[in-house]
Amino acid sequence: MPRLFALFLFAVCLPARADVAALEAALRAASAQAETAVAPLQQLDAALLRPDSLYPALGRLPLAQLQALYRHRGQCGAPWPALPADALRFERALCAGAALPPEWFAAHPIHPLGGSYAWHYLQRRPESASALQPYLHVRERPAAFAGIGKLSDDNLAALLAGERWLLDDDALWRRDGAFWRRYAPEQWRPLAEAAGLALSPLADGDACPQALGRICARPLPPSPWWWRLAAGLPLLAAAGVLAYGWLQRRRLERERRFVLQMLTHELRTPIAGLGNVVEDFRAGFDQLPPAAQSGFGRLADGVLRLRQLADASRHYLAADRRLEAPQPLSLAEWLDSVAERHGAAYCLDQDRNLNLPAYWLGLCLDNLLRNARQHGRPPIRILASWKKGRLRLAVSDGGALPRYRLSLLRRELGAGAGMGLGLAIVRRVMKRLGGRLTLEGPPTTFALELPCDDIAD
Repeated sequence: MPRLFALFLFAVCLPARADVAALEAALRAASAQAETAVAPLQQLDAALLRPDSLYPALGRLPLAQLQALYRHRGQCGAPWPALPADALRFERALCAGAALPPEWFAAHPIHPLGGSYAWHYLQRRPESASALQPYLHVRERPAAFAGIGKLSDDNLAALLAGERWLLDDDALWRRDGAFWRRYAPEQWRPLAEAAGLALSPLADGDACPQALGRICARPLPPSPWWWRLAAGLPLLAAAGVLAYGWLQRRRLERERRFVLQMLTHELRTPIAGLGNVVEDFRAGFDQLPPAAQSGFGRLADGVLRLRQLADASRHYLAADRRLEAPQPLSLAEWLDSVAERHGAAYCLDQDRNLNLPAYWLGLCLDNLLRNARQHGRPPIRILASWKKGRLRLAVSDGGALPRYRLSLLRRELGAGAGMGLGLAIVRRVMKRLGGRLTLEGPPTTFALELPCDDIAD
């Protein structure tokens, strides 16, 4: 109710609508600082545009394989570690000094260690730079495409998702027909003011009168303003009286949500800095001592998990409350990484390629495994099965509970206990995913059940 009233008050006090059409016409007539055609970008493999392609492929390969690849790089001695066929052929070609045709790089864009195969190849064979430019990630050739490779991770992902307006480091990007054009602040700001607009990045959860993708277009305050303020004061007072009761009930929740949003936003800057440090180490990986190379793998894994956590938290706190979209994963490979992280065993009747919300499902499974290790008894096992469009992940241990009813257990433990808080998180996330959490025993077994698609179907 207060939000609707605020929108009504906004409409009364600022009746002038954002004149986006005038701004578009002015930008079209102005000379852009730089521009690039859309067609070459569309011809690139999508992986060469995604920001997460620069990080190790922890979602596709177990950490042990990636560490073996780190350790073996540059040694070129037998025996070779167990690697995917394309990665094994590439490493052998580097060791033998053999040339790979450009067609090979077109079919294999991203290296398991992060970055393009072409980038890794050029570290040893720089004379092939001209032929392999089309197969480099846009971040690995920042001067190309009018500097699109310099966009932030969020804006690069938005471009890939089809957004037509971007605001990055005060530069305005706009897709106009077959071209992306970049305008410097001293170019676009006077044009926006002439159109009666103020442009700013659109923050998650912000109320915006007119959104242009990830940009919010707000009308500039009209002049004269004093009579509009005088007319709005009685309405504002009435709104305060009507909203007082509602605000008292919602104040604590809103404050907590604001703090979480602020912390998530502030975390992104140090995470980005750590990502740059990882990139610097990756560029000079061959010069690192063996002990530092092993530590680099753990550092890259930690930075990637921090980035996933920040992105997932940002999406979770967004106004539309959507979780991540499911992604195709091999169930066995995904369970390998989870079981290795927790030192647990798992049973799987048959491997399948499923569309899974990997981060949030992994968060739930991590909570159950952590609870089993802290509050249960060994052995701890994961039992995985898929039947008729539903995945079931059961975590069992050798402990015993006083009663096997989930509602009673949550009430007895309370939200303040470690196990109780973990179960509350799992229950809420599973509800958002369209699944559920169940408890049965003995032996004590917590199970996650959710619908998911088999890609083979």
